[in-house]
Amino acid sequence: MKRLFLIASLVACDAGPPPVQTQASAVCEGTPPSSVTEHVYRQLKPHCIGCHDSGVRGYFNSMNAFQSLLVSDPRLVAPGNPDGSELVRLLEGRGTGAFTQMPIGGPTYAADDTDIRMSEIRAWITALGAQARSIRPDPDAPVITRMSAAQMQRALYQQLGLVHGDFFQAQTQYDLVYAGAKSELDYPLQSPDEIPQPLDSQSGDRFFHLGGGAVTAQVEAHRDVSSTFVHSLTAISQRWCRMAIAKRGNTALFPAGTAQSRDPVVVKTTIRRWSRKFHGATMPDAEIDALYDALFVPLIAQGGIEPAHVGLCSYFIRHPRWIFY
Repeated sequence: MKRLFLIASLVACDAGPPPVQTQASAVCEGTPPSSVTEHVYRQLKPHCIGCHDSGVRGYFNSMNAFQSLLVSDPRLVAPGNPDGSELVRLLEGRGTGAFTQMPIGGPTYAADDTDIRMSEIRAWITALGAQARSIRPDPDAPVITRMSAAQMQRALYQQLGLVHGDFFQAQTQYDLVYAGAKSELDYPLQSPDEIPQPLDSQSGDRFFHLGGGAVTAQVEAHRDVSSTFVHSLTAISQRWCRMAIAKRGNTALFPAGTAQSRDPVVVKTTIRRWSRKFHGATMPDAEIDALYDALFVPLIAQGGIEPAHVGLCSYFIRHPRWIFY
């Protein structure tokens, strides 16, 4: 019976909305946004659309996208349960997925909620009723967009526990302050449009290699996957992973109480934790075992514990699940 209803629903969807609201049309359209939902969308949009305008995480592309992709997804918004909603946890800096806060750079939204306060967002979710997801279009359709160079830089800083000061120091030239690279061996990355501007061209060149654009250099941004992009991301990910592992007091990759190890059980636990951190989902045990055997074992035999962990870290960053969203 359920199967027949689903077939009838899909036929109704293909034929367009019927003149009266039926059970089939309700499934096609999903729950319409309330006036409060529309208010929340308008207030959050200026803060979020910069990174969430396209792809499967294009929540703020339109009101329909906000309702279909975010409000109607119980993984992100749990009606009646603000503390169980990942949206609230992200805005408050307690995210449990690949990112722990939104926006991913600077203070959390809750620390500067000037347009709509967290108390209002919590009240909205508390009063929110059950939401039906629209199946026109399918919100789970694999729409793929490559992260921009700026998004990659911000994401790597957060996920690896690195900051601008790990790569740059203030330097003055002709009474102007520039960002001087501490060491080119660390592959510093900075857009020429950033303030302070990079003193040398290498960090800007790397930004261009990752597809970044710059008004001051008259370079247009792009998101293709060229050999230059792959080569640059490989070098950056390997070096930055090594810096993150070696950085004193950094708990981004190894939380307090954990460390690098040769023990297969400990290493596989690390792989499981990093798969959640970088890809937002836990790898199946069979994939973890395969990655351990194919990557970690040969690397530790050739170079030791640190190179093996650097290789694992770089693997997750160079994976399509990280590059695309």
